[in-house]
Amino acid sequence: MNNSALKRIILGNVVAACCMACPAAEQQTPPGEVRAGQTKLVVIREHQGPVIGPDHPDVQASDNRSGFETGQLIKHQGVYHMFVNEMFGKRFLDLRVSHWTSPDAVNWKRQSTVVDRVPRRSHKNLRSEVWITGVAYNEDEQAWNIFFVAYRGGDWAAKEIPLCDYEGRIWRGRSKVKGPDGIAGPYEDVEIVLQPDKDTQKWEGQQAVDSFSTYKVGDKWYAFYGGHNHEPRGPWLVGLAVADKLSGPWKRMPEDSNPVPIVETFVENPVVSTLPDGRYLAVFDSLGPCEVGYSISKDGLTWPLETRLTVQTGGNQWASTKDHDMRTPLCAVREEDGTFTMIYTAKMKNNGFSAVGKCTLGWAAE
Repeated sequence: MNNSALKRIILGNVVAACCMACPAAEQQTPPGEVRAGQTKLVVIREHQGPVIGPDHPDVQASDNRSGFETGQLIKHQGVYHMFVNEMFGKRFLDLRVSHWTSPDAVNWKRQSTVVDRVPRRSHKNLRSEVWITGVAYNEDEQAWNIFFVAYRGGDWAAKEIPLCDYEGRIWRGRSKVKGPDGIAGPYEDVEIVLQPDKDTQKWEGQQAVDSFSTYKVGDKWYAFYGGHNHEPRGPWLVGLAVADKLSGPWKRMPEDSNPVPIVETFVENPVVSTLPDGRYLAVFDSLGPCEVGYSISKDGLTWPLETRLTVQTGGNQWASTKDHDMRTPLCAVREEDGTFTMIYTAKMKNNGFSAVGKCTLGWAAE
C-alpha cells in the first residue's frame, strides 16, 4: 500500500469518528422543525434594518408619510403576499389597505390599493378608518376573502373622543377573480360579519369590534376579535367567534370563555398558523421593548398566557424601545426547513416612520 492510499484511509476514519462524536451530526431535524414537547420559540436570525422603510421607492411613489401598521401575510405558490395598512397621512387616522408582494420576504413591490377609507372623519362617517386584519381562501366561494375593520370617529356632542375609534364593524371582502390565483384582487365588499349589536359582550367596550383574524379547527372556523373601552380606560382584550363557514354567519363564543386569557392587559391582532403536529400558533401585538407576543394552543380554543419574544437586539435595534412602538406581527410563515418567517411593523426611533421588519424564528433546544 502506498502512502497516498494509507493517508486516505486514516483521514476517512478520523472524519467518521468526528461525525459520530459530534452532537450536531446526530441532530438531523432542521432548526425550526417541531420536536416532541417543544413550546419555546427563539429568534435565530434578524434582518439588518427594515425591509420596507421610508426610502423605499414604492413608499415614496405612493406618498406614504407615516408608514405601516397591522395586516396579514400569506405565502401562496412561493410568493409572499402582504396585505397591510398604510398610514399615508396622520398616524392611526389616515389609512388605506394595500397589497405588496415579494419573492423572498426581503425585496418588496407595492401592487395596489385594496380598500380605501371614506375621507372626512366624523361620528357619522362609518368608514373614517379601515384596518385589514384577516386574509383566507374560501373554498365554498372559490375566492379569496379579506376581513377589515371600519370605524366611525368620536362624537364630541355625546362626550366621545373625536380622534378615537368607535363601534368597529368587520367587513368581509371577496376577490372578483375566482380561484387561488385571484389573491391580488380586486376585492368587492360583501357584507358585515360582526358588529356592535344585542350580542355584544360587556368586555368589548366602545371600540369593538376592533380586529378579526380567522383560522380553521376541524370543520369549523374560528376568529379572534378584539375590544377596548376608551373611558374609563380598560385593557385591550380578545375573544373568539365561531362559524360553520368562512362567510358566516359568525357568532360570539359564550362569555364564560370570552375574553380569552391570552394576556393580562394588552393584545391586538392575533394571527394564527397551524403547526405540523396539529397545534396552533398565535402571534400578536403585545407589550415590552422590541417584543411581540405568542401563544401555542393544543386545540385552537384554549390559549395559554403569552410568551414575549424580543425580535430586535444589539446593533440591529432600529425600532423605538417604548412599549407600543414595536407593533404587530403579520405572520409566522412556516418555511421548508421548519423555521418561521415573521414580518412585523415597528416605529423607527430616528424618524417616527412605522417600517416593516423581518426575522426568522426556530424552536429552542430543550
